[in-house]
Amino acid sequence: MRISRFLILATLVTVVALGYVHQQIELLRINYTINRNKDNLSVLLDQNSILMYNLVSFQSPFYLEKMLAAKKVTFEIPSSWHTIASAEASEGSKK
Repeated sequence: MRISRFLILATLVTVVALGYVHQQIELLRINYTINRNKDNLSVLLDQNSILMYNLVSFQSPFYLEKMLAAKKVTFEIPSSWHTIASAEASEGSKK
């Protein structure tokens, strides 16, 4: 009788201890996931700031004019031999 009570008590304590350890491991895993997501968010916010700056500055007409003048780029209207029609585009226009 005493041995069976001892075994039941030991099993119960072991199960509770294993549950506690499992819970702590899961908390640690979740903490690592949260930290990784925070780091990813920080990187994405930095990239967003850079891209927003580039979007504003590169689309500015003054910036484009300055860059094209510096590179001495000239534009001309394309002739018919400059253009290429793809098969997919011509099939799509038939439908």
